[in-house]
Amino acid sequence: MLPCFLWLWIVLRGADSFSVRVPPGPVVVARGATALLSCEFEPDLNLSNLVVNWQRQEDDRVVHSFYYGKDQFDRQSSDYINRTQLNHNELAKGNASLSIANFGLKDAGKYKCIVSNGKGTGNGELQLVYAAFFSEPRLSIHLKSSNVTVQYEMEGYPMPEILWQGSGGQNLTDHQDEVLSASDEGLYYLKSSYVTQNSAFNVTFTLINPQQELHRHVILSYDENMNSGTSVVVLSILCCLLLCSTSFLLWLYCRAKQK
Repeated sequence: MLPCFLWLWIVLRGADSFSVRVPPGPVVVARGATALLSCEFEPDLNLSNLVVNWQRQEDDRVVHSFYYGKDQFDRQSSDYINRTQLNHNELAKGNASLSIANFGLKDAGKYKCIVSNGKGTGNGELQLVYAAFFSEPRLSIHLKSSNVTVQYEMEGYPMPEILWQGSGGQNLTDHQDEVLSASDEGLYYLKSSYVTQNSAFNVTFTLINPQQELHRHVILSYDENMNSGTSVVVLSILCCLLLCSTSFLLWLYCRAKQK
C-alpha cells in the first residue's frame, strides 16, 4: 500500500492540475454590445457536482451563479438582473463562458470565474474594457472678418488625443480642444477647433485613442481669374460628403473681389 503522505501528494497534485482558463489580456467591449466572458475548465461527466460562480473581482459582487444543475439568482447583484446568461449545453464540454447584455461603463473592470466539479476547483480572472467608438466628426466652418475657424464635434470614450496637421505633416498649435460634457453613460462630448487667418488652407484632423483612429482632411482653395474678374471657389472635404453653404461661398467671393 502507498504511504498516506504519498496519497496526499497525489490528491494535491491532481487539485493543482485543475485549471480554469480565461483570456490573458484585456477584452474590449463596445458600448451597448453583449460582452462575452470566456472561461474554460476540465469537464466532468457528472454535472450534479458542477458549481460555476462569476464575481466582480473588486468587491466580490455575484454576477452569475450555477449549481444544483440550474442558475441561481438569489444572490445575484441587482446590476446584472436579466442581463447575464450561461450556455447550459456547453457546460458539459468545459465551457462556462458568460454573456452580459447591454454593456456599459459601470460594467468595466475585473471578473473572476470560479469553477468546481468532481475533478477539482480553480479560478481565473479577466478584465473587460469599455469603449464607445467616436461618432463621425461633425464639421462646421465659422467665418469672421479676420480669420476662419474649422471645427469638429464628436462623442465617444475614452478621451482621445487630438492632432491638427498641415499639408506637410507639421503639427498646428493654433487649435483648441474643449470637453463639452461627460455623461454617466460613458460618453465624452468634444469640440476641437483650428483657427487660421489664411483664406486658403490644407489641414488634417486626427483623433486617436486605444481603440480607434480617425483622419479627416479639409482643403480650402480659390483661384482668381484676372481676365474676367471672377473667382472660382473650391471647397474639398475628403473622407466625408458635405454641402457648401451659400454664405460661405459669398464670403470667399467678396474677399477675392477686394484684392
